[in-house]
Amino acid sequence: MEAQKKILILGIGNLLLKDEGVGVHVVERMKDMALPPDVEVMDGGTMGFNLLYYLEGREKVIVIDAAKAGSPPGTLYRFTDKDLADKRGFFRTAHDFDFVDALKTARFLGHKPEVIIIGVEPEDMSDGLELSPVIKEKIPRIIELVMKEIC
Repeated sequence: MEAQKKILILGIGNLLLKDEGVGVHVVERMKDMALPPDVEVMDGGTMGFNLLYYLEGREKVIVIDAAKAGSPPGTLYRFTDKDLADKRGFFRTAHDFDFVDALKTARFLGHKPEVIIIGVEPEDMSDGLELSPVIKEKIPRIIELVMKEIC
């Protein structure tokens, strides 16, 4: 079995709810990119607490997801897990998964990677597989932000 790579880029979200799936859309694009050998890109979808296994042994986890915080659609956010603990309820997604709770559980189990969250204010979270034009336009910038975190 291959050892886990030091850095995990994790896209979470629900592809069936338009902009809620932005994290998954981003990582799907990144899978075709030339990345350092210690970086893994993963579609976490709506796996919820099953993601805990994938945090094990990582030095850094970069999460990309829709983040409803009340700013204009397409607004980009950068948080650490410590920021989120201080802003309970600020970072919520449409799928019934609170990433802060999963991180707390990971910490309790002894997994302590550095966690960076790149959040994107959604425009449209109705049923559908396509991102709204505003969010789709942000994908290159989101990838740029993620790349800054791994370099």
